[in-house]
Amino acid sequence: MQSIIYAATGCGYCVQVIDGGEVVYEYTAGNHQKESQAVIDPSSPRAVKHGQLKRWARQTACEIANERGIPATLIEYGADLEAQFKDQDEP
Repeated sequence: MQSIIYAATGCGYCVQVIDGGEVVYEYTAGNHQKESQAVIDPSSPRAVKHGQLKRWARQTACEIANERGIPATLIEYGADLEAQFKDQDEP
């Protein structure tokens, strides 16, 4: 059975679909207001705030779950994913 984990940092967010312990799909987005894949300094006035990124991560996770028929009960915030994503997202 597939499940979804998501995480957000000040530089963007990541959503992963997990099946049998393996990532089978991943979506990432940056923190730029106009370019969803761009990562900029979180203190920039053009950067989306962390709270909004976290809300968008949850929303995206729900949309992906709906598209794939994954129950909402199998969506969770991933602290381990956040730590992993944080290490990769320096602008």
